[in-house]
Amino acid sequence: MKVLASELAYFLRGRARQNLKVLLLYCAFLLVMLLAYASIFRYLMWHLEGREYSFMAGIYWTITVMTTLGFGDITFQSDAGYLFASIVTVSGVIFLLIILPFGFVSMFLAPWIERRLRYHPTIELPDDTRGHILIFGIDPITRTLIRKLESRNHLFVVVTDNYDQALHLEEQEGFKVVYGSPTDAHVLAGLRVAAARSIIANLSDPDNANLCLTVRSLCQTPIIAVVKEPVHGELLRLAGANQVVPLTRILGRYLGIRATTCGALAHILDSFGNLQIAELPVHGTPFAGKTIGESGIRQRTGLSIIGVWERGSLTTPQRETVLTEQSLLVLAGTKSQLAALEYLIGEAPEDELIFIIGHGRIGCAAAAFLDRKPVPFILIDRQESPVCNDHVVVYGDATVGQTLRQAGIDRASGIIVTTNDDSTNIFLTLACRHLHSHIRIVARANGEENVDQLYAAGADFVVSNASVGANILGNLLEHKESAFLSEGMAVFRRPLPPAMAGKTIAETRLRPLTGCSIVAIEAPDRADILISPPPETILAEGARLILIGTSEQEKTFDQTIAAR
Repeated sequence: MKVLASELAYFLRGRARQNLKVLLLYCAFLLVMLLAYASIFRYLMWHLEGREYSFMAGIYWTITVMTTLGFGDITFQSDAGYLFASIVTVSGVIFLLIILPFGFVSMFLAPWIERRLRYHPTIELPDDTRGHILIFGIDPITRTLIRKLESRNHLFVVVTDNYDQALHLEEQEGFKVVYGSPTDAHVLAGLRVAAARSIIANLSDPDNANLCLTVRSLCQTPIIAVVKEPVHGELLRLAGANQVVPLTRILGRYLGIRATTCGALAHILDSFGNLQIAELPVHGTPFAGKTIGESGIRQRTGLSIIGVWERGSLTTPQRETVLTEQSLLVLAGTKSQLAALEYLIGEAPEDELIFIIGHGRIGCAAAAFLDRKPVPFILIDRQESPVCNDHVVVYGDATVGQTLRQAGIDRASGIIVTTNDDSTNIFLTLACRHLHSHIRIVARANGEENVDQLYAAGADFVVSNASVGANILGNLLEHKESAFLSEGMAVFRRPLPPAMAGKTIAETRLRPLTGCSIVAIEAPDRADILISPPPETILAEGARLILIGTSEQEKTFDQTIAAR
C-alpha cells in the first residue's frame, strides 16, 4: 500500500502536477460539451419528433453515442436527428476516444514509465571511496550544510530509504545519493562507512540511536548526531555518537543571547587560540548614539571593532560610524579584554525584561537559558505547551495588541518571536515593532527563504534554524572550538593564497574584490596572532588569514581569490 501511494504521489508533483491542471481543464471542456449535447438532444426530440425525455436521459444518450456504445434504446427518426447524432458520434471519437487517451499517455503514463526505466538508484559506493561525509536525513539544515560542503569541494553522500526522495535529490538537486536503509549493516558496508571522514545522523532520535549502534558494530568513524529531544543526548552518546547537537536547546540559547545586552563573554562567536570573536548589542549600553571614535572601546579595553551588524547588514567600521540602538558590534580580542568591556558597561541582568512569544521546544529552551542567567522574562502562547511545563505562561493571542499591552510589553527590553510558523513570526514582528519602535526584536526563521521578510518586518536579528544548524555541523566537521555564528555572517580561516604572498593588505584589494575583511593574521614567524592588521601589513608566505564577511562573500573569496 505504501509503495502504491508513493507511485501515485508522482502524478501530484513537478511537471505531472502542471499537466494535471491541463487534464482537469480538458475534462471540464468535455463536461460542458456533454451538457450542451444533452440539452440539444431534448430540444430536437421535442420539436422534431414530439417525444419528451428527461435531462438525465439526454446525458445517458449523449454518453452512449460519444463512446460509440450505441445501445439503440433511444434513437432519432428524422434526418436532422440523424445528422445531430452523427456530429455527436464524430466529436466523441475525436475528443473522447482519441485526444483524451493520447493526452493521458503522453503527459503522464509515458513520462512515468520512462522515469522508472531510466533511473537506477545507487546502492553502494566504489571500493576506493575515501574521506567522504555520509549524511543521513535530509531537511533544511542538511541542505544548507550541503551548500557549504559543495562550496569547499568536500565529498558527501546523502543516504535515504525513500525511492522518490532519492530520485528527486539526484535528478533535481544534483546530490550524490545512495538508496538503502540507513540502519542496514550491508548498506553501511556498501557506503564504505569505515573509510568515511564523518557521519551526520539527522534522523529521528530512535533511528539515530539504531544508526549509531550499527555503525559502531562495523567501525569507529566519527558520528555527529542531531538530537530532537535534548534529554536523549546521553542515550545517543551511549549508542556511539561522538558529538551530539541538541539543536533546540542551542537555538533557544542563541535567541536568549541575542535578546539581551548582558554578558559580552556569553556572546562569543568563534575562537582561534587566544583570539575571541564576540558580539555586543549596543542597545542599553553607554555607546548608543556615539561614533566608534567617541566610544573609546579600543583605547579603554584593547578590543578591535571588526564589524558593525545592523538588521541583516554587515558594514566595515570607520571611526565616524555612528552606533545606533539597533547596532551590534563584532569585536576581536582576548578573554581578559572582553571582561574589561563587561566591567566598563556595568551590566545588570535583573534590569532587563524579555518577552518570549511561543512556548514550543525552542521557546522553552530560550526561557531556560534566561532563567539560568538570570534575566526576567514573560512567556506568551495561545495554548498549553505539550513539551514543556517548567515555566509560568501567559495564555493569549499575541497577534492581538491588547494581549501584549496587558502583559506589560511597555516594560520589555527585548522580544523573542519563536513560533513554528514563519508567517505568524513575520506578523508578530511587525506588530511588536509597531507597538514598541525601539525594542530589541529577535525572530526565529523556520525557513531560510523568510529571513529577509523578517528583517523587513522590523526584526533586529533573525535566527534561522537551517543556517545555525548548518553552521554548527560545519564547525564540528572542521573541529572548530565554537559552534555559533551570526545569521548570514561568517568568520572563517583560510591559508594565504599564493597570489597574495608578499603584498600588503591594501595591494591585494581584498575588500573591493570580495567584501571580506581580514580580522587577524597567523604569521609563520609570530607566536601570537596579529589582530586587526593595518592596510600596510605585508602578508608573508605560509600565513593563515582569519576573515569576516557574509556567507556570499566567503564564497566569493573561495572562487576568486583562493582559486588563483
